[in-house]
Amino acid sequence: MRIDLAATEDLAACVRGATGESIVLVIAPRAPLEMALARAAIAPLAIERAPAMRVNAVVPGVGADAHDVEAAVAYLENARSTTGQILDVTQPSSRV
Repeated sequence: MRIDLAATEDLAACVRGATGESIVLVIAPRAPLEMALARAAIAPLAIERAPAMRVNAVVPGVGADAHDVEAAVAYLENARSTTGQILDVTQPSSRV
């Protein structure tokens, strides 16, 4: 299940209140300290919810394509042995 987190939402509360066998958090841009804290929380929350639930995250960067973000979410949803991971989705570099 995809959960889109606003910059002000409590990541831990969202994970603890979620149901299902897998959640993928899409973490909106935040201030650098808040982003570091959000990233640091993913693995411990995955351990806390295991084995009943897998917890992963996608962090879209500036200019990230929505289709690429959705592909990353789908990958983590279907990677049944993966938990506690973060995928960064960035803007494709221009080709010369």
